[in-house]
Amino acid sequence: MDASPEPKDVLWSIADVERDTGLGKDTLRVWERRYGFPTPTRDAFGERQYDHAQLLRLRLIKRLMDAGHRPGKVVGLPLEALEALCDEAAGRAAACPVDSIGSTALEPQWIEWLRRNDVDRLRHALQREVMRQGLGAAVERLVAPLCVAVGDAWLRGDVSVFQEHLFSETVRTVLRDAIAAVEASGQELMRRPKVLLTTTPSESHTLGLLMAESFFALEACQRVSLGASTPVPDIVSASRQLGVDVVALSFSAHASRREVLDSLRQLADQLPEGVEVWVGGAAAVLYRKVMPPPVRVLGRASDVTAQVAAWRTRHSAR
Repeated sequence: MDASPEPKDVLWSIADVERDTGLGKDTLRVWERRYGFPTPTRDAFGERQYDHAQLLRLRLIKRLMDAGHRPGKVVGLPLEALEALCDEAAGRAAACPVDSIGSTALEPQWIEWLRRNDVDRLRHALQREVMRQGLGAAVERLVAPLCVAVGDAWLRGDVSVFQEHLFSETVRTVLRDAIAAVEASGQELMRRPKVLLTTTPSESHTLGLLMAESFFALEACQRVSLGASTPVPDIVSASRQLGVDVVALSFSAHASRREVLDSLRQLADQLPEGVEVWVGGAAAVLYRKVMPPPVRVLGRASDVTAQVAAWRTRHSAR
């Protein structure tokens, strides 16, 4: 069955828009006053409501901001101008070499399955590729670029919000099963570094973290996962009580520079001596030049392999 388009007459609450676009409620209110957009109506209780056209523009604005555009330059632009800027940004990205990130030749087929809500086929195909390529290669060559492709399709409106969520949950299921299979194989006992995996309170996206965990599992690392949105004091407390060696965090493109840097500075100041912080995700790569010095930035999930080897070399004499 073909995907149904989002209804054009639906009104979205400010909480709906925040979840959909990643733009905070305070940001939306400030833009309304400063730039005259968005222009929500009010319901019977005085709560803001946004129509479909505004939601589309806000999605594109967030995409452009993630690409480096300033809000003041794009918030007031009409839909056509925003689409043109996004097409230009997409063209630049397409011109960049893919090299070791992996082939994206299967993307159109995978996106079409998602558009048709054929989740069973999507899941079985992912499982087949993990079996065929191996977990690490499948994550790097297929899952990572496919996540980017689905995100772009969502921003263009080619897939709906619920379909993007279906994709994320399907990938989580497949990767968790594959990680469990690696552990069940029992080829190597779990050993150090002991890694705590989580995200900070402002970050609810965990696919990047799960892809990194795939490589930690392949390297037979001891792991503790706290899931998403853990307050910094709790990350510190867990690190002390569990005796971890590494705190691994992921920051998606939705994370702001302030959120990323504030969280990492707090962790650098409060974590026990010797506990390292490894971060990945689009925002981590974007702000890598201004990271606190102890923080190690992983450009891709597969960089976990080299980082673990380096950690074990540094600690082999201890």
